[in-house]
Amino acid sequence: MYSIDTIAEIHFELSSHCNSKCPQCPRYDIFGNVQKDLNVTHLDVNIIKKLPIEKIKNLRKVTFCGNFGDPLMHPDLNEIVSFFQNQQISISTNASLRSKEWWGKLGTNKNIEVTFCIDGIGSVHELYRRNTSYKKIIENAKAFIQAGGSARWQFIVFRHNEHQINEARKLSEEMGFKKIMFTYSDRFDTNNKWKVYDGNNYLYDLEKSSHQTTLRESLNVPAEEKFWKKLNEEKGPITCVWNEARRLYIHSDGTVYPCCMLGSAQSGKNIEKLLLRKLVKDFKKIDLHHNDLSDILTSEVFQKILPESFNGDPFQHPICIEWCNKNTGKMYFDNMMSADSH
Repeated sequence: MYSIDTIAEIHFELSSHCNSKCPQCPRYDIFGNVQKDLNVTHLDVNIIKKLPIEKIKNLRKVTFCGNFGDPLMHPDLNEIVSFFQNQQISISTNASLRSKEWWGKLGTNKNIEVTFCIDGIGSVHELYRRNTSYKKIIENAKAFIQAGGSARWQFIVFRHNEHQINEARKLSEEMGFKKIMFTYSDRFDTNNKWKVYDGNNYLYDLEKSSHQTTLRESLNVPAEEKFWKKLNEEKGPITCVWNEARRLYIHSDGTVYPCCMLGSAQSGKNIEKLLLRKLVKDFKKIDLHHNDLSDILTSEVFQKILPESFNGDPFQHPICIEWCNKNTGKMYFDNMMSADSH
């Protein structure tokens, strides 16, 4: 069960604005247009300031990472960072924003760790992180690290950049990154290619890494409907990974979710969004604009409806089955991180 005094980490999506145009990002449709039902906004800084920090006595870490946007887009980021002086802060960003001077000042904060999302070397990086500048990102990373900042490098492996894994590992060591992490995109189905558009103009194919096997392939079910049916057949007991770790997700529109995966189901036209709406029904009940965090966590949604859905009563949400069930969940996480061995 959810309790405010046991929360150890809060994951904030500070903004659903973004400077980048990554082809597989859920903020965009297949033609590169922002999803029509996405509330493009910044998390109200007053909502953060009103959090009952004195009651969240076990809060050790806050994470700024976006499903739909980049935290560096938030105009009050400096103020928000200052608010969490007693917690470890983790920021995940494409890092193609702000000045070298800003990054140097950020690097003096000893409670901050930044994950730089860099998916290749040189212009190769920009094939996925469209509208970003590799040169600017490297300059910002150098300024941050040289000022004493703790930095990690996240590298999503595709066909077009898989030949650069060793080069990236060497560069990360030379620059002073604490760690480099190689992962796969979880957004390929059984199709190995993702067509990239800018409006109605076709640009190129984004191809899955030759190293990667998707969960859909493992289950041998190409069609969307058959995939969910097969996934449900293969499921084991659901264990809410985020609840066990005492983590919580707060969306940029102020709504609260048990995890970032359920939070990502809020936008787009898919079965995940439809079933989430069927479960929650009235999103004001989980909105920090209308309720305080204590009331949300003790509400029926968090105390009864969502926990029962984990157990299949009345049904299990497909995201919970895909990520947090005994049989396929572990397979998915293992597959996502296996690129590090190449």
